[in-house]
Amino acid sequence: MIPARSIASLPALTALVLGCATSRAFDRTTEPGGAPLGNTTTGIVILTGDALKADVGWTVLDAIRRAMPQIQVSDWTTGNCPVLVLRGRDSVVGNSDPDVYVDGTRTNDTCPLTTLQAIQTSRVEVYPQGVTSRPGYPSRGHGLILIFLQRG
Repeated sequence: MIPARSIASLPALTALVLGCATSRAFDRTTEPGGAPLGNTTTGIVILTGDALKADVGWTVLDAIRRAMPQIQVSDWTTGNCPVLVLRGRDSVVGNSDPDVYVDGTRTNDTCPLTTLQAIQTSRVEVYPQGVTSRPGYPSRGHGLILIFLQRG
């Protein structure tokens, strides 16, 4: 049995929870430490606007390859997802794929780079060193790729 005191506080709790619901995603760029480091860290590439809308049919990987010709992409015909090397094969031990995040959610592989069209995105950030000041993104020795989709 639930105590009467707990039942009386349920409307207040429900109002609190419902009051937290929003219709748009949380924008981390306005939070302290949430904006990307910009040019203060070597190798960071941030793609927005025309860089993502250059050619209809381009994937996110096509846009990244255009901005970063030094990126190494293996032939992935034997697998489903591309294998990327942002820092060189011998720079860090282990799998060379960078971590890929789409709207703050980490993906299991690099497939979103070829399945998402560049025109669907509002921003793509590539951190070859694997370090960003954005909260919620842990460092990764083989790099980070953050994809932010367009809203609405």
